[in-house]
Amino acid sequence: MTTEVLRPRLASWIVVHAPMSDGAPWIVERPGANPLRVSDDIGSLLSAVDGRRDVDALAGVLGTRWTPALVGGAVRKLDDLGLLDGAPEPEPEKRVVWLSWTTVQFRLVQAARVLDPLRPLLVRLPGPVMIGLALLLALGGMAALVALPLGDALGSQLPVSAAVWIWGGIVLTTVVHEFGHGATLTHYRGRPGWLGVMLFYLTPACFCEVTDGWRLGRRSQRVFVALAGVAVQSSIAGAAALVALLVPAGDARTTLIGFAVVCYLSGVVNLLPFVKLDGYLALMAHLDIPRLRDRAISDARGWLASGRRHQRDLPQRWAVPFGVVCLVFPVLVLALALSRWTHLLLGAGRAGGALVLLIVAALAYWVVRGLARTTWTARLALLAVAGGAVMAALLSFVPVRNDVRGGYVSDGTSVRLVLPTGAADVQSGAQVVLRRNGLVFGTDIGTATVDGRPNVGEAPLGAFMPFRSDTPTEALVVPLRGEVPRGVGGAYVVGEDVPLGVWLADNYLLPAWRQVFGQEGS
Repeated sequence: MTTEVLRPRLASWIVVHAPMSDGAPWIVERPGANPLRVSDDIGSLLSAVDGRRDVDALAGVLGTRWTPALVGGAVRKLDDLGLLDGAPEPEPEKRVVWLSWTTVQFRLVQAARVLDPLRPLLVRLPGPVMIGLALLLALGGMAALVALPLGDALGSQLPVSAAVWIWGGIVLTTVVHEFGHGATLTHYRGRPGWLGVMLFYLTPACFCEVTDGWRLGRRSQRVFVALAGVAVQSSIAGAAALVALLVPAGDARTTLIGFAVVCYLSGVVNLLPFVKLDGYLALMAHLDIPRLRDRAISDARGWLASGRRHQRDLPQRWAVPFGVVCLVFPVLVLALALSRWTHLLLGAGRAGGALVLLIVAALAYWVVRGLARTTWTARLALLAVAGGAVMAALLSFVPVRNDVRGGYVSDGTSVRLVLPTGAADVQSGAQVVLRRNGLVFGTDIGTATVDGRPNVGEAPLGAFMPFRSDTPTEALVVPLRGEVPRGVGGAYVVGEDVPLGVWLADNYLLPAWRQVFGQEGS
């Protein structure tokens, strides 16, 4: 034992927070690491290690429950955790933090500094009244959407200005969502941490650190802090839907409806407990189990590798199934994000195709790295082989119709099919289904037939997206035969059934490859 540990003293960068109320835990704040929850006994010990007392003196100060031997053992553990003088000094706090391969944070401002001027008001706000108002707005907005022509609105093509309003509104709502977490924590006399933006599973998002919420004495308070963002977001969605009731039919009302629906859907996604979103934080707070997801994943990996012989961290029966879902769910989230971004990026020409290939390469690297770092057991290898066989069977034998997606342009006398420059070749005589592009879904409006070979030309962006835009972009232009109303919309060439693996390659990988390297590169 070192001299410093014989007369232990807390490191200068460690902050110990006493309980905020009866039943609340002690919290040890560590720069660059998750806070620690400790018992009353350890909290009292941390408060007493001032560098002037040795273990005998500490035992005398802490009371009869402590002996010098117990104090010495506890001090050694504190030293191992890097909480005492002599530990390596942490690096200065960074503004850009890579939390994992799926999450990178850009810290902008301390939320407490922004909210401190409002603290007297926030502390006095009547919590039950605010919760009731949020529920009233959220449920009232849902009822309004039922009364509105929701299907027509979501199937309508809006001007690009509507996209600016919707996505600008979503960005502002997301910021207010995060301030909702910080304001609720402030209401309970806690202090929120960093506020900023992040890239979360290939999706831009905002965040507000509320780890100080672990100091709150009641679980319900922690749950309210976790769910405050969704409550704020749903309230704003409800208000937008109620305003839409008062607006006459047209682009303005459709924009309000689209904004409300996107806000509601975002709230539902945030409630999913399998990734570190609000729903997971609320579940962790309700169960009072710190690091729930990480511990459940560790138990799941141990069970997959060793079966019942694995010594579990969490005693709950559902911990292993929950951990397995938490392991798989990010793959689904990434697949959906990649699908969404690929569709948009392929309409942006060669630069978009190059970005798609970079994303795919990064995901492939992550998979290979994960496999290389895995500690393989016979059981785990057998499960991996079985899983690989099932995946290979799905990719090889599940049939999917291989449509070629693009758009159409009609001037009233002639109609042309327009495709991204990396699209697969289409044959003369192939059937084409023409669609009216919508904000969320499209509607079939007719059919036509391919009547020639594709040529490189230009097409309006509105043919590839759910917004009206005459901005030209490079495209493959194919003449069609058929009577189609004047306008611009979506289209797809009806394809043959192909295996799922072929369909995935043809729709996501090969188009990007062709855009970057040309048709001959395929």
